[in-house]
Amino acid sequence: MNSKGYILVVDDEEDILVSFKEILEDEGYKVDISSNPKEAVELVKQNDYDLIISDLKMPQMSGDQFLKEVRKYNQTSSFIVLTAYGTVETAVDCMKHGAFDYLSKPIDFNQESVWDTIDQAIEVARMKKNAIYYKNYLNAIKSSSVLDSIITVNPTMQEIKEYIKKIASFDFTVLIYGESGVGKELIAKAIHQLSNRKNRIFLPINCATISKDVMESEFFGAKKGVYTGAESDRPGILEMADGGTVFLDEISELPLDLQAKFLRFLQDKEVRRIGDTVSKKVDVRVIAATNKDLKQLVKEGKFREDLYFRLEGLKIEIPPLRERREDIPLLAYHFLEDFNKNYSTDIKGFTEEALQLLINYNWEGNVRQLQNVVREACILALAKKEYIDVTCIPSYISGQDNSKAMIFDYNLAKKLNDIDFTTRYLKNLLSFTKGNISKAARLANIERQSLQKLLKKYGVNPEEFRS
Repeated sequence: MNSKGYILVVDDEEDILVSFKEILEDEGYKVDISSNPKEAVELVKQNDYDLIISDLKMPQMSGDQFLKEVRKYNQTSSFIVLTAYGTVETAVDCMKHGAFDYLSKPIDFNQESVWDTIDQAIEVARMKKNAIYYKNYLNAIKSSSVLDSIITVNPTMQEIKEYIKKIASFDFTVLIYGESGVGKELIAKAIHQLSNRKNRIFLPINCATISKDVMESEFFGAKKGVYTGAESDRPGILEMADGGTVFLDEISELPLDLQAKFLRFLQDKEVRRIGDTVSKKVDVRVIAATNKDLKQLVKEGKFREDLYFRLEGLKIEIPPLRERREDIPLLAYHFLEDFNKNYSTDIKGFTEEALQLLINYNWEGNVRQLQNVVREACILALAKKEYIDVTCIPSYISGQDNSKAMIFDYNLAKKLNDIDFTTRYLKNLLSFTKGNISKAARLANIERQSLQKLLKKYGVNPEEFRS
């Protein structure tokens, strides 16, 4: 496809067609022409035009009739109507039926507004085509297997998906390497869902968020009275996950003394609560993850070598998002679909320029950062009610000042304000309680379950406030 756009011009006057073709081709567009709208319909069936420019008054078929015929076969090409004096009202009526805009004859190609209209029409058409392409691609991925949650076309990630299928049914420990935000928990959950434990509990734990003072009791439990406040026997994480899978993120944060006890658990599959004299057999599969180099930590004496070798039996290394840029458009549209679904909005897609900004960015925070950026861009795009362009992309990515425009539509302004208020409120609440959901629910005077639903709906992660 020509980078500037593929255009079809339809007019019953041959001199106008020749003039359009010469001028547009000189500007770098690819151009087809037709003096017969019925023949033009056949061209539309055969070619993927970005823009169709049609005269409104033609003997064989009127411009509005031609538009209706085009839309039977093509929903993405933009349509511009050429109108003479006295037919503007009809041209506006065409816009109500899907025309992008109209241009008044005679066309003055020296006016910048003419080229702006053409370029904007082409941009919208390509945005629609991209949206359909990525939506179809996403649907194909999501219907292909139980690994539909892993959105990717990257060869390395495809290999990881195949590897997951091979190892999932074996109850061996798995170690997942990857930077923060690449989706380590997503991979762990996929392994669990493909295993024989899929109908049992999947328990994700971030070791970095548990205080070292209570970490042993959190993992192994404690007997009644063994320490102040222990008013009853309390099972630990490993015991609670009996029959299921425990995902231990940031395994490198385990203290050395606890690493020894954890190694014994991996070998014997037994837990002993603090203060107890009897061990208990538990059937738990452990999937661990880290964003640090465990081998280097072993050399530095910060991680036990025997535990390192025990964990590294099955290893998965997830590449950062900047090394799989082909996944960025797919993920961006995936997060856009989620936003539309969760908030009952209808944002159409991304402009090519906005999508290119996302593809070119390095994403230090990986997939999680991309998700947050798309969510913010969606909120800004609501003012347009159409699509995400470069003005919706945060300034640190686009290098532009993205100040919010004044929104006059009451219902839209209210929805935007509600989303913004609730998100800020939840973040402030969790910041005050240091991520303690129970305490936050009491302060907010709502049920804990209701608060958890709000956190999920507005994409606020309590773990970010627990450090």
